[in-house]
Amino acid sequence: MKKELKQAINQRDFDSVVLYRLPHKTDKHILLGNSEKIYNGINVHHCMDDGFVFEPFDNLKSHGLFIDSSYSTSYNELDKPDKELLSDLFIVNGDEATSNEDNFDSYQQNFEKMHRAIVEGELNKVILSRIQSGPAIHKEQIIDLFELLAKKYQHAFVYVVSSPASGTWIGAGPELLLRKQKDKLSTVSLAGTIPNKPGARWTAKEIDEQQLVTNYIEETLIQHQAVNIEYSEPASINAGQVKHLCTTFNFELKQTNGNQIGLLYELHPTPAICGMPKEKAYQLILDTEKHNRRFYSGFLGPVTGGNFEFYVNIRCLQVYPSKTVLYLGGGLTKGSHAESEWQETQLKAQTLLSVLKNI
Repeated sequence: MKKELKQAINQRDFDSVVLYRLPHKTDKHILLGNSEKIYNGINVHHCMDDGFVFEPFDNLKSHGLFIDSSYSTSYNELDKPDKELLSDLFIVNGDEATSNEDNFDSYQQNFEKMHRAIVEGELNKVILSRIQSGPAIHKEQIIDLFELLAKKYQHAFVYVVSSPASGTWIGAGPELLLRKQKDKLSTVSLAGTIPNKPGARWTAKEIDEQQLVTNYIEETLIQHQAVNIEYSEPASINAGQVKHLCTTFNFELKQTNGNQIGLLYELHPTPAICGMPKEKAYQLILDTEKHNRRFYSGFLGPVTGGNFEFYVNIRCLQVYPSKTVLYLGGGLTKGSHAESEWQETQLKAQTLLSVLKNI
């Protein structure tokens, strides 16, 4: 692979680099391509091309990216010369002044504003996110971080995206947004969080939270005239230091490709990263959070000739010149308390921090 990769890099017919590994797979993928800024969402033409989609939480405020495939390959292990070649391509930029992290006091203020809206009956659930600074990493360590995340989190979609328009983002998230393989489509209802340790038990809060999301997805699929809908019973899914409840939906959509895009943006942002009712929760997030989520809680994934596999971008960080910035969130309901929600985000931070310590 080294000769082909070196040749592709030397041609410099690209501006972006993507590494990714699909859940429960061993082979990893490299994609080199040119990035196109996407405003107001991807369209059917992107899904018929070969490349990689990187969409933000709020595509009215932030642009997404479609990175076409100038060169792609899969691998199991990279040798040192290949790592050095690739590491040199990563783009580390961004205005660090815009990434001030929350302390507990500022988090609590945001929590109280959102929780009050729930108690007053305006909505059932909303996701409050915050950012936290992590240790700086060098470009030469990015592939090592990716490899360690891929090894540790078999269940997750693990990635690195590096582009002039986004900088470098790294993540490992378990939530499938929408997969299309020929005529078959899949999505999941993922919600509820408890520590991933012996003795931790699901309570009514998490079960109800996940059922809300399951009901929403089922209603959305029916509205989009999905057929042959099958769904699993809720099951625990490990996500590093925490675990979630997950229901898998398999279905068909006897419609044009355009309706798949409509369904995609009906599902995104999911209740698991936005809230319910979705429009009210979405607006409350924009009115409350001081940071721009950017690509956190957006979606991303590969597209290959009409098939695609998109995952929700949670458990992610952005690489800045002198630090990393982690994006963390949790679902607030009527029974939520600020201290326990803060602790949950700290636990979620360990998904990335525990690996960052070892590179």
